[in-house]
Amino acid sequence: MEDLNDELFLGLISVIVTARLLNRPPQLSSAIQRFILRRQRRRRLQSRFLQSLQLSHLYFRRRLAARKKRRAWVFPRPQNWFQGLLNDRVIDHWWKENFRVSRGTFEFICQLVGPNMERQNTRMREAIPVDKRVAASLWRLATGECYRSCGLMMGLAKPTVISCCHEFVQELCNFQNEIITFPSARADLIKKVQGFSMKSKVPNVVAAIDGSHIPINAPLINHKDYFNCKHFYSCLVQGVVDYTGLFLSVAAGFPGSLHDARMLRLTDFYRAAEDEDILMEPTLDLGGTVIRPLVVGDSAYPLKTWLLPVLKDNGALTEDQKKFNKELSKARIISEHAFGLIKGRWRVLLKRLDEDHERIPDTIVACCVSHNICIMTNEEFDGGHDDSDEDENHSDVGAPTQAARGVLQAVIEHVASQ
Repeated sequence: MEDLNDELFLGLISVIVTARLLNRPPQLSSAIQRFILRRQRRRRLQSRFLQSLQLSHLYFRRRLAARKKRRAWVFPRPQNWFQGLLNDRVIDHWWKENFRVSRGTFEFICQLVGPNMERQNTRMREAIPVDKRVAASLWRLATGECYRSCGLMMGLAKPTVISCCHEFVQELCNFQNEIITFPSARADLIKKVQGFSMKSKVPNVVAAIDGSHIPINAPLINHKDYFNCKHFYSCLVQGVVDYTGLFLSVAAGFPGSLHDARMLRLTDFYRAAEDEDILMEPTLDLGGTVIRPLVVGDSAYPLKTWLLPVLKDNGALTEDQKKFNKELSKARIISEHAFGLIKGRWRVLLKRLDEDHERIPDTIVACCVSHNICIMTNEEFDGGHDDSDEDENHSDVGAPTQAARGVLQAVIEHVASQ
């Protein structure tokens, strides 16, 4: 009897334990539940993503369906003005009035950039001739007017004018190293020294240097760097010119707040001069001091063995130093005249340059290339602009070396003896 009671007790215990185990799953089941919950959450997220993707797809399909279809490949526009100018050989002076170059120089530029700017006719429309593409670009550079006004003058749509101008600027920039180059041949350097000797008593001068502010719209990024001391936004361009105003070196696109001396040190021209890759001959012996070919500039530039600035007049200059300043200014002023001429001819640089910020340096360089072409083809232009804007901040000039001081003193004594 006792054995039977023990068996019943054990059976009851097993039933109770089994029931509790069924009502309370082991620890393994909780891990499975977490896995199931994560999978369900992931599926909900995937479902929401697919729904949003379908909605986006539907939205863009409707936008594409709502877009206006092209009504025509070419709209008829009046072509009388440029076509009449192109066909009439009598009114050549109109070319300079509108494009700042003579007809002959215009045709030379067309030949220069034509191979890469020429387009082929298609079944949809005729290609715009090279001469019209160049004319639209020159008119934009010459007047500084907006692209829409240029399109109205040339009988072209605004987007077409923008495309032509950007392409023209890029083509001119491709010729920068051929048209804007510092001479290396001794004969060429001697010729430039002789040219400056007709204008100034400062000896062995081969070039004049200056910087100029090009007004621009305030950039979106780092706009404070482009706000200059004259209280407008600008890009700086540095130019080195010979006695005719021909650009020998151009560097453009620096922030307007930059000091002229700092800008100089950031250029390839400065590195080449400091490394003695240029400006090494012809030399001149002045009382035992060997003088390298000299570049002259205003007082914002540092004194170097190859660079002579105007001495800052603090009221204590000697008569010899004043005479030196006067003679050096006769040579230095050529660089100011060059910038005045380029801004007068290509008025896009005189007005606020309304271009994308990354295109501004190329536009400036293209104008300098065009300026050199005009000088090489003996183009005359009398609409220059006063571009005397000497940098009044001299804090970044730096102390000159003893050798540079010796060159300066030798030149001052030479000028005083003349």
